[in-house]
Amino acid sequence: MSSTMYLGLEGVLFARHSAVRISRSRPERPSALPLPLLHRLPRITDEYPDLTIVINSWLVPDYGYRGVLNLLPASIAGKVVGATMQGNRSHHRLPTLPRVDILRADIKRRNPPHLVIVDSCSSAIPYEYLPQAVLVNDTSEVAASQNAETILDILSGATGSHSTR
Repeated sequence: MSSTMYLGLEGVLFARHSAVRISRSRPERPSALPLPLLHRLPRITDEYPDLTIVINSWLVPDYGYRGVLNLLPASIAGKVVGATMQGNRSHHRLPTLPRVDILRADIKRRNPPHLVIVDSCSSAIPYEYLPQAVLVNDTSEVAASQNAETILDILSGATGSHSTR
């Protein structure tokens, strides 16, 4: 059975950066400084070929959906089926809700049979989905390995099977 990963980017796959704005309308280009979990995601997507990814990040309204996809390795970008927020097209309004409410609404709209949420901000994770969430609050190599294992454990519980690792 397929699973959906709701994936935050800042502090999860890429280092957080300050939102320095060059002009009033557009922030500086995001830092693409990868964090260790970025290099472990292809293993997860290989192990779960039916896994789809939904981006849950303010980078989407700031830089556009395609701009964010271009930051990701092809193996991960190919699994992305959408984002919780609209891109940066001029006719779209910027979201005014907190990310947690945007995520909750997207989960209700998509109604995935199984999900895992990966984020670095605890306030962006709906409390009712805490058992299916991985909070990335340490970006060390060891923590990245542990987080990847936790993601795999959540996915294996959702699918009822787990490949050998």
